[in-house]
Amino acid sequence: MRMKRDYIYDMHCHLYKFDDSEINEILRKDKELMIVAVSDDLNSLKRTLEIYQQYPERVIVCAGFHPWNVGKVPLAEINEILRIVYRRDIVCLGEVGLDRKFVPKTINDQYMVFRKFLEASKELGVMLNIHAPNAWKEALDLLQKYDIEKAMFHWYTGPIDLIDVIGELGYRISINPAIEIQKKHQNVAKKASLRYIVLESDGPYEYRGLRLTPLMVREAAREVAKIKNVGLDEVLEKALANSLYLLHRL
Repeated sequence: MRMKRDYIYDMHCHLYKFDDSEINEILRKDKELMIVAVSDDLNSLKRTLEIYQQYPERVIVCAGFHPWNVGKVPLAEINEILRIVYRRDIVCLGEVGLDRKFVPKTINDQYMVFRKFLEASKELGVMLNIHAPNAWKEALDLLQKYDIEKAMFHWYTGPIDLIDVIGELGYRISINPAIEIQKKHQNVAKKASLRYIVLESDGPYEYRGLRLTPLMVREAAREVAKIKNVGLDEVLEKALANSLYLLHRL
């Protein structure tokens, strides 16, 4: 996979949920957009791989098993997902992690699933694309325990005092277009150094009436620039450098 060094990266998008016509329209409208396409289970990974075959220069495959699927989707799928990861040049594992906010009842099985992806990340030297509502510190502790080099906390809304710890360990946090209306996310952007920030859409998730898409990532960058009182070019430059750092296989 060749990294595009003059592009903007959407570091977390559920591209498989978009239909073919909208994917084509998104990539046509923003010709400098690269999309890190996360998956949530085996079927979504297969769909993501099909999209990648159509747009190999614009889409980066991320293979994972979403915590929300624990208890709903057979855990046996994880082994097949990881077999695909080991067979192909996949440089990102996700969406994976822990969730004590929305699905706390399955947390023990979530730990088991997350550990499998931690082990694969360590062995392959690839980044983890992490979901961790109300479990930010637990996920961070596991990254340290497994000596993971590269990870991104997607749509970070966790404790402000963890941001510098995350960044100093070599990890990154992503800022989402929801920053326009989510006060907690605005506070994260205000506190976080640009050295620790990447951009994402989490499309096509709907947040308080806002349907998120990759075409909104530039708007997220503008909001960050406004909050931090810096130039847009500086935000885009730092976010690009951080994205390339995360996606480079060790």
